[in-house]
Amino acid sequence: FEGALIRSLFVGGAQSPYLVLRVRRQELVSDTLLRISQQRRDLKKPLKVQFVGEEGVDEGGVQKEFFQLIISQIFDVSFGMFTLNEEQRTYWFNRSSLENTREFELIGILLALAIYNGVILDVHFPHVVYKKLVQRCEHSKFTTGELVLADVVRDFPRVGRSLTQLLEYEPADEVESTFCLVMQVDYEEFGVRMTHDLVEGGGDIAVTAANRAEYVRLYTRYLLHDSIDPQFSAFSAGFHNVCGGDCLGLFRWEELELLVCGSPELDFHALETAAQYDDGFTPEHHSIRLLWEVVHELPMELKRKFLFFTTGSDRVPIKGLGNMNFVISRNGVDEERLPSAHTCFNHLLLPEYRSKEKLRAQILRAISDTEGFHIV
Repeated sequence: FEGALIRSLFVGGAQSPYLVLRVRRQELVSDTLLRISQQRRDLKKPLKVQFVGEEGVDEGGVQKEFFQLIISQIFDVSFGMFTLNEEQRTYWFNRSSLENTREFELIGILLALAIYNGVILDVHFPHVVYKKLVQRCEHSKFTTGELVLADVVRDFPRVGRSLTQLLEYEPADEVESTFCLVMQVDYEEFGVRMTHDLVEGGGDIAVTAANRAEYVRLYTRYLLHDSIDPQFSAFSAGFHNVCGGDCLGLFRWEELELLVCGSPELDFHALETAAQYDDGFTPEHHSIRLLWEVVHELPMELKRKFLFFTTGSDRVPIKGLGNMNFVISRNGVDEERLPSAHTCFNHLLLPEYRSKEKLRAQILRAISDTEGFHIV
């Protein structure tokens, strides 16, 4: 039922069964933009990806690699589209981005395509992004209301704490002299200090006990709406172009977030039960039994690193790790060789280690010192 519900977000065309993207690795973003602009009528179809000059049929692995590569590139801070919130480790729209809004529309389209094709993205947006997406759905059955200070506190804690302190400060007659604020927002753009008036002539209007609630309301609206409106509007348009409609209105924003980036709840015993084995490994093989002993003993932070190392994401589909296709293959008997992984296929290549201590050491080296994914 869940799969049918997700796919009912889309209405596929009848002429061709797939959306086929032929892209070059070295021009991934520009090629994807071009192909999507040429095939807008096919966006509501299952995705197949082909890297130009490479052999191979996309049975899911190439598609997953495509999403990993393009998301990594677009969310690189140096690319200029997003800024990194160091406190929360989440990405927010860059109000000063020089990129065309087409790139932001592309991000929205990619999120929608990932939902439809069952790909979990390693995307770290603040929760408010999904709340705003649902708010823009005309058919939503859930009333999300105006974004308020609580949304700032949750997603931008440092700013939220400052605004909360302003609202609660006593004695009230010392608010103006203590905070020395005016009805403006200060920000930096390309190394230059900029200001934005929250009301007309805001630079000449002091924030006092009488107007501090209005200041917080306007600051919240500016931060979450007005400052990023061109970028978010394009992003939202791309998303709703693919998966807008009545069915999207059935989802809460929390459920939409789960569809895009999966559940943070990890049950590694379920993953062990679901795991498949190849090249001489079986559930009873000595190395496999040692592997699961080590994995279950790891603290959650390292378990997440193990999952990221083997699958390219530290989150899982809504149904959990027990429904993941996860394969462990025997990769020789050289104990000095580190484990490796085909993250596109959730495939761990494990040498045959004889001792638990050696296996633990090699696993920890692999998941801690290696970044990215490996194709062999």
